[in-house]
Amino acid sequence: MTARESQPPSKWDRGAASQQGGRHEQQDRWGVFQSPDQEGLLAIVADGMGGHLDGALGAQTVIDVARAFAQNSLDALRANPPDALNRLCCRMHEAINRHSETARSTLVMVWLDRGQAHWLNIGDSRLYHFRRGRRLMRTRDHSAVQLLMDLGEIDESEMASHPAQNRLYRCLGGTEAPKPDTGHFSVQAGDLLALCSDGVWEYVTEPELWDAAIASGPAAAARTLARQAVERGGATADNATLILLRMDPDSAAGDAPRWLRRISAGFAALFNGRR
Repeated sequence: MTARESQPPSKWDRGAASQQGGRHEQQDRWGVFQSPDQEGLLAIVADGMGGHLDGALGAQTVIDVARAFAQNSLDALRANPPDALNRLCCRMHEAINRHSETARSTLVMVWLDRGQAHWLNIGDSRLYHFRRGRRLMRTRDHSAVQLLMDLGEIDESEMASHPAQNRLYRCLGGTEAPKPDTGHFSVQAGDLLALCSDGVWEYVTEPELWDAAIASGPAAAARTLARQAVERGGATADNATLILLRMDPDSAAGDAPRWLRRISAGFAALFNGRR
């Protein structure tokens, strides 16, 4: 079960997919929401925490609150993106608690607008940023294994298979106020962003995220990678959900002023006529 989504701006090639895996219920949710002026894009992955009976409710609440925010709070997102995302996170947390005492969810989201990406995460759903096949960043998990890695006791490659992988110390829902991490970075034509639940990053490598998106495009790659994740996870595979967003390699030219595009087109026509 996934969120309804609005069509993203043409400069972002998008794909999303979700697989239930071996779990009795799909507790992941995702959403991709376009701003009313068609320029901004809010992408979200939420993973209802499996140890709680209302995990699916928690994740769905995250998406429902985000949908309304994306449609009604463009001015706030434009004026101060970090503050707006933090307020959105708090609204999600409060809404979850209104619906249930036991619902919990992770959250990773990114607001894309005018060449900038502003992100927020809590829990162990991740955002990756790739450029020309190289990882520039990933969000930091709020988990026991992330702390072990930070202390140098395990390597990053061991995080996915460590016995304590699913032990989180931050989430949405519950008595404690959310304490998310936030940040921002610039995006360029050709960049790839991947948002995913732990059911994906446990079994899909970073090179596979990039290679699949480049080889077949984000839409086909998302379907393939989600299916691949649950196949590798076997009978007990977790829910697997991801969103892939690639900025159109030609979007830089499309964003140039009209007069500059016309001059460039004129020079191209003149050059071609002399060949």
